[in-house]
Amino acid sequence: MRRESNGVIDRSAATFGLTSGGPVPAGTRKRMHALKQLDYTVTGRFQPIVLDHLAEAEPLREHSQFPFNKEGLLQAARERTFPASSRQVLTAALHRQYAGIAIGEEVKGNLSALAEDGTLTITTGHQLCLFTGPLYVPLKIMNTVRMARDLSRTTGKPVVPIFWMATEDHDRAEIDHAWVFGKKLEWKGEAAGAVGRMQLVGMESVLTELSALLGDTTRADEMRSLLRACYREDRTLAQATRSFVNALFGRFGLVCVDGDDPSLKRLFSPVIQEELLNQVTERTVQYANEKLATHYKEQAHVRSINLFMLGQSTRSRIEPDGDRFKLVGENGDLGIDELLGLAQQAPEVFSPNVLLRPVYQEIVLPNVAYVGGGGEVAYWLQLRWLFQGLRVPMPVVCLRTSALFLTATDSDRMQQLGLSVEDVFRPTDQLSAELAARLSTIDTDLAPQRKALVELYETLAIRAKAADPTLEGSVRGEAQKAMKGLESIEGKLLRAAKREQELALQRLTKLHDRLLPGGGLQERRDNFIPYYIEQGQAFFERLFELDPLDKKFSVLRSK
Repeated sequence: MRRESNGVIDRSAATFGLTSGGPVPAGTRKRMHALKQLDYTVTGRFQPIVLDHLAEAEPLREHSQFPFNKEGLLQAARERTFPASSRQVLTAALHRQYAGIAIGEEVKGNLSALAEDGTLTITTGHQLCLFTGPLYVPLKIMNTVRMARDLSRTTGKPVVPIFWMATEDHDRAEIDHAWVFGKKLEWKGEAAGAVGRMQLVGMESVLTELSALLGDTTRADEMRSLLRACYREDRTLAQATRSFVNALFGRFGLVCVDGDDPSLKRLFSPVIQEELLNQVTERTVQYANEKLATHYKEQAHVRSINLFMLGQSTRSRIEPDGDRFKLVGENGDLGIDELLGLAQQAPEVFSPNVLLRPVYQEIVLPNVAYVGGGGEVAYWLQLRWLFQGLRVPMPVVCLRTSALFLTATDSDRMQQLGLSVEDVFRPTDQLSAELAARLSTIDTDLAPQRKALVELYETLAIRAKAADPTLEGSVRGEAQKAMKGLESIEGKLLRAAKREQELALQRLTKLHDRLLPGGGLQERRDNFIPYYIEQGQAFFERLFELDPLDKKFSVLRSK
């Protein structure tokens, strides 16, 4: 296994005081307050399959082993079993993975708890995005912490929150950047196989650029020091991510798992062999897709073989080629006996794709729930019969909380413009037109004239038809021309109103760009660092208060 370079103990978490003490008392939460909770439908940014999953709609019930509610979690906890031999492998792997990292009592306690029969887990996971990537990653993590604590309190069993590091992903373009204070920071380089194995060559220039954005405060200095301690160029991205996530979230007992581990892959070896021999994923997912196709779009594409082969700097898809198998993008091929031999003797060279990764996760963890975003929920719902066919327990599939973060300035601007929170999610063009019409001294509403025009030409059409039936069509044609002319005048009046209200519309555009950058949810682009510099660990404490079982979109005030 990979360890910290040169045998140096990573003391980032302890050094910067970020892992001790557990959640702060509620009385210290001063800087961010919940304003509102909305139905997810209001945002217009969630797929029908996600909304129906939240509603526990009939078409989706058979696609989950347990419903996404409190009763489903309790049932999953009661029914979950985990072999003692697998638990030993898991805990041994985790102790190796954490070697050289200074961890707090909360993580130590959870590592010890995982060795005990009956301890369960609730898991979230994500790609190794630079500096954790978008805001929704801390949201996922704190949802997982919250659910683990609540379930532990209810059942009386230890429940450990897990962050599954997607170290085997190979899409560098999705993980090599972070948006901080509105600026995109990029770690430039070439794609080179599993991202977790990549050395952080060139990271120093990114840290220098980020440092210049952070300002001159105590928390900014603390963050600079932490980033430099974690993202050293002598490390891999997996090592840096574990150190950073542990420093930020270790105080909540969060345990990071790296699936790129030979001992954990040995537990997965029977599934690898089943996939190679019988293409179980393709058959079961296609069956699920046929059922889902009546109502929903397919989220993740299933292949004949849903495995990759890992090299030192490659991750190549395995594809049937006649009676043999080829590695896409590489020369040569392999026979089934060669592949089965590798699956038995060196399973670590295989890597599951997006559809088999959940099965791998559930085999190596005593898991009862997975907390994911909308896209993740959609592809998990393709997997019910895959889990069933492999006789692997399927966890409760939970949608993480989504949130919008408003500053006091944002709220003031919305009030000045007469906008509600719900208005923010509406299309910009539509909202701009309504705002200009409402604020302008120019009357752009020609509805009375439109009504009068319709009545006029209707009267003329009746009179013309009575005089000569062939004249009716001519009158109605003139009516269409007149209506188009009226619409043209209305458009010109609206453009005049927009010119008059140019300043208000600029404010609207600025507000929209900040809250919905690129038209997408704020949480899908902006990084957490500016919020941390403003609030410190209290930011994560506020996220801890959000309960995914509320099934609501949260609007939060950040300062």
